[in-house]
Amino acid sequence: MSITKKYILIVSVIILILLSFIYLDAGIKSSNTVSDSSVNAYTINSKSNETSDILYSNSILLYIDQDNSPDLMMEDELIAAFEDYGYSVTLTNEIKDDYGSQFAFINILEMTDYYTPVYSTSEMNVLFGYSSTGRTKYLDITGSARDEPVVFSSSEVEDRVLLVQGDISLRDETQGFFTYRSYRNHLAKETAKAVASGLDAQLESNLGKLKK
Repeated sequence: MSITKKYILIVSVIILILLSFIYLDAGIKSSNTVSDSSVNAYTINSKSNETSDILYSNSILLYIDQDNSPDLMMEDELIAAFEDYGYSVTLTNEIKDDYGSQFAFINILEMTDYYTPVYSTSEMNVLFGYSSTGRTKYLDITGSARDEPVVFSSSEVEDRVLLVQGDISLRDETQGFFTYRSYRNHLAKETAKAVASGLDAQLESNLGKLKK
């Protein structure tokens, strides 16, 4: 084999290995993932102030904003995570003032990570929210007003509404031997689980009787 052919073969093998680490989900790893959530805004407003006046369904429209983490494959992981809690999810790719039915959103505001094949870390700040009616006037979907207090007016908020908005901080440390795609898929799964768990906890707390 000529030197040129050997050189081409070696380069091809190196490129194949690099591509495998980027695109293939493979590896053996152990992870320590910690998530903390806090609700920023919540209200129930109805004439009788009873949760039974709130219209509840297990079907939810979900909007995902992940401009700050475009290579995380969140859609399938979020659908699976919500289905584990008994919800049927339909994705939407547009922001509306009124969706006409239950609506939830997540927005990955910040993400910093460090990857090597044997040790990786990541920190994320995720905004999430929910409207039982699908009206989004009081939800900060884009995260542009997250430092401002949410003020509700009884004369403006429609009857029979539950609004939830909060933050999730997720920190991950993973060790082993794994590809880049394997680590990104791990982050997507852990983020989806944290969002679904955080929102379900709020709905269970405030609409538990309706969910039975």
